[in-house]
Amino acid sequence: RLLAAPEAIFAQFATHNAHTLATVAEMARARGVDDYEFQCLHGMGEPLYDNVVVAGRPCRIYAPVGTHETLLPYLVRRLLENGANSSFVNRIVDAAVSIDELVEDPLAQARLGGGSRHSAIPLPGGIYGAGRVNSQGLDLSDECSISATTDQLHVLSSRQWQVGPLVPGATPDGQGLPITNPARRSDVLGGVLDADGPTLELALANAERAAPGWHAVPASTRAAILLRAADLLEAHRPELLGLCVREAGKTWGNAVGEVREAVDFCRYYAQQLLSDAFADAGVAPGPVVCISPWNFPLAIFMGEVVAALAAGSPVLAKPAEQTPLIAGLAVTLLHEAGIPREVLQFLPGPGETVGARLVADPRVKGVVFTGSTEVAQRINRSLAERGGARLIAETGGQNAMIVDSSALPEQVVQDVLVSGFDSAGQRCSALRVLCLQTDIADRTLVMLKAAMQELRIGDPAELGTDIGPVIDEEARRRLLAHIDRMRALGRAVFQLPLPADCAAGCFVPPTLIEIDALADLHGEVFGPVVHVLRFGGDKLPHLLEQINAAGYGLTMGIHSRIDETIEAIRERAQVGNLYVNRNMVGAVVGVQPFGGEGLSGTGPKAGGPLYLHRLAEHGQVLPAMLSQREADGLCDPPLLFQRFAEWAVDSHRHDLAQLCTRYAEDSLLQTRLVLPGPTGECNELRFAPRGRMLCVAAQEDGLLRQLAAVLATGNRPVLVDTTLSRDVAARLPPELAIRIEFRSRQALSGLAGVLLASDDPALRFSVAAEDGPLIPVFTESAEGYPLYRMVVERVVSINTTAAGGNTTLMTLGA
Repeated sequence: RLLAAPEAIFAQFATHNAHTLATVAEMARARGVDDYEFQCLHGMGEPLYDNVVVAGRPCRIYAPVGTHETLLPYLVRRLLENGANSSFVNRIVDAAVSIDELVEDPLAQARLGGGSRHSAIPLPGGIYGAGRVNSQGLDLSDECSISATTDQLHVLSSRQWQVGPLVPGATPDGQGLPITNPARRSDVLGGVLDADGPTLELALANAERAAPGWHAVPASTRAAILLRAADLLEAHRPELLGLCVREAGKTWGNAVGEVREAVDFCRYYAQQLLSDAFADAGVAPGPVVCISPWNFPLAIFMGEVVAALAAGSPVLAKPAEQTPLIAGLAVTLLHEAGIPREVLQFLPGPGETVGARLVADPRVKGVVFTGSTEVAQRINRSLAERGGARLIAETGGQNAMIVDSSALPEQVVQDVLVSGFDSAGQRCSALRVLCLQTDIADRTLVMLKAAMQELRIGDPAELGTDIGPVIDEEARRRLLAHIDRMRALGRAVFQLPLPADCAAGCFVPPTLIEIDALADLHGEVFGPVVHVLRFGGDKLPHLLEQINAAGYGLTMGIHSRIDETIEAIRERAQVGNLYVNRNMVGAVVGVQPFGGEGLSGTGPKAGGPLYLHRLAEHGQVLPAMLSQREADGLCDPPLLFQRFAEWAVDSHRHDLAQLCTRYAEDSLLQTRLVLPGPTGECNELRFAPRGRMLCVAAQEDGLLRQLAAVLATGNRPVLVDTTLSRDVAARLPPELAIRIEFRSRQALSGLAGVLLASDDPALRFSVAAEDGPLIPVFTESAEGYPLYRMVVERVVSINTTAAGGNTTLMTLGA
């Protein structure tokens, strides 16, 4: 049509496709039109347009003009379009592509495939490989997809749920406590009967008797039960969704994610049980207490419970006081899947009574806990009184997102909304401190405040709700008191108004508070409150020092387009999960193993390769992890350890030299694992030293073995200041001796671990009594020290679409 009206339109055709160009030229010739031109982008299509110019046809060369905010997306789009292996621009310079192939009709080629997928691109259910099926999602934007679920939820909305202790032989009685909906306090879902003293005693006796038999069950049988449990969770999704919404106050999207994560835990740990690493049953661990939180009442509850069961331990499961109903249903489904009732017992009740009683009992050989740092400290001290019990604790964080001036504000705003306010800010990983470089702070805050006003706050039972309630009235009062305190200090506060119907529930409006320094915050603020801290571009190193000095190490976000900045932060950030150019929440099992360090937890990471390892007390790490290290070429041990190993050989200490050889093979320090996941995302697990390690041994050989373990994992050795340790250090190579620190046995502050050649109850108790991060104590076994526990796991999750997309897709063949 453009060529049909040359007297009215001067046609201009911008293309780098020879087929399109030839078609236009032939159409113009057939119509006798000579008044038109072609256009090409500066630096592109030059061989093609050399022929056009020779033919006498005008060609205008153009270039984009504008700011980097508009220019970069344009250039990236061009690069992706023209760099793709199917691009004409790409193929025309490929000598291996014939003219006949080049001019083939792309529609005809597409029809030949019949709509089938590319063999190298897995379907959603298969993104984790053949060994694990992805959990089922639910498209909340598709009315057809959710209609059946909404009908079932409507029927279930009037159901009264009743739960109590599930303990074989127990007949608890008494008055149950009501469980109410945090969005509508008048909505009573049902009731819970707490476990009393006799019930707890019976449960402990049951678990102790069941331990040998459950540990003897083959790993393949346990895995089959977990897979059946995953299927049952998906079959009962409507009931689970309804309880997530009404009992925990979760929005529909969060509820779907919660069920999926529970399913993923079952299938991930089942997959691990079927690997070669668990062919050996390991050490009989004994009963484990699992204490879970209310913010993920199904996912974390199931993650803790099924991991302990998979490792061969009977489980005493204590749910959060606020959310026992959904946990009770989950236990019922696990029993239905095949877990014996004496192997998994359900014990609802307060932490101060039920939890404390279970933790203090010597029959309990392990505790898995998710909650506050303060409670984790109390549990750790209780276990230290008797020694030998394992503790995995995941606690909170003062999570920061660092945004520099190169970041794209539109994406920053979107990710802040999700990271800070989704789930009403009640995620362990939620954003607490938004650090904005001064250059872009004002512009970003204007956009963020405008976007916040689009959020819908209200009853999460409504599909359109974005932000639901906080868990209870106590949490609401605590959050509002913090906001009022910051106002009283003169801090700028931006807060959304609450709709009138929110007065019936426990709602806190999304809030922004500008602060002057991280020191303004005295602990984690667990709710929809994001603190904003401005920083100058030259103050980034100081900002990182402040964040690390706070002692928390759970999650951190980075928004930057500068690779050097991202890498500099990654190298210095002491956090378990680092997210680049994406939101900071929603870690997926096996894709972003989750857990922190310092005040944020003990490790290993939930949904990661070492979690079952710790619970099952296996001495060696997964062989697949070590082979991956060698495949990535990262197998050189630390230089100081190499020098120590050489010294052992030169000193004719043959046993020590052999131990160094084995430790060099077993250390995870130089291991890098690329984790599976969806396209557009890169997830990687690496390991880093913990820090200063105190070595306590009465004999020289024992002290040298401890030094081997500490140096193999990249940690710094600290020796008790004695004649023995001074003498040993004096005989070491000078470059190593100068790195050794000496302390008294009482100087425990700042340690990242303690190695004991033999058990020392007094010292173990003193270590547990220290304030701050929980300090692990490592004792020597016949296989040596557990090197995998002497490093910290760190996951980096990068949104590759922020840098133009998944470029590997461009290299896929037809």
